[in-house]
Amino acid sequence: MSLIDSISRTLKGLLNDAADSVQDPSRDSRQIVRELDDSIAKAENALIEIQAQVAMQQSKRDVAADKAKKYEDGAKRALQSSDEALAREALGAQATAEAERDALAQELGTLEPSVAQLKSQIDDMRQRRNDLNARSSILQAKQQIAEAKDVAATALGGIGGKNLSEDFRKLEDKVALSNARSDARLNSADVKSGKALDDKLAELNRGPSVEERLEALKKQIASTTPAGQ
Repeated sequence: MSLIDSISRTLKGLLNDAADSVQDPSRDSRQIVRELDDSIAKAENALIEIQAQVAMQQSKRDVAADKAKKYEDGAKRALQSSDEALAREALGAQATAEAERDALAQELGTLEPSVAQLKSQIDDMRQRRNDLNARSSILQAKQQIAEAKDVAATALGGIGGKNLSEDFRKLEDKVALSNARSDARLNSADVKSGKALDDKLAELNRGPSVEERLEALKKQIASTTPAGQ
């Protein structure tokens, strides 16, 4: 296929599908089917024209054959009437009609095989068109699947080429850092206000803890219990 034909097919596809992309396999495959439809339509028109010519030539041949038979019968009647001159004239007309009939028959002999051949070629073109149309549908489905897989791969792989898990980890780190800064500010504020020192001094004034109380109670019980009991 020439470069001009390729460009023409692409442009026709763009006009028929109103597509934005110049390269679209499914659209171009549909355009190929359209071009086959156009070729088949032209071939069918040519077949109709040839069939009309064949029918016309057959009609002329039949007319010439009828003339030949008519003049032959006329010559016989003329001889039966002892009119040789008329018989001779009728036989001359018969010869002319037979020559015309034979010429038309010869022409039909070349036209009729052409009709059969053209019919066969059109049938083959229709079969090819149907096969390509089916393949075009499959191609379109495959392209849609490929596009869907590409979208899914992009979504799974990340947005804008970034890894979603990594982006989320950075957000978590940012929040953790923000919390750490807040805690540091609170601790600093406690120290500056003297609250931290007050808390330490208050800790000194607190009574014994539960654990300390438990240990003291155990010792008390042990000291008041007689030996051997």
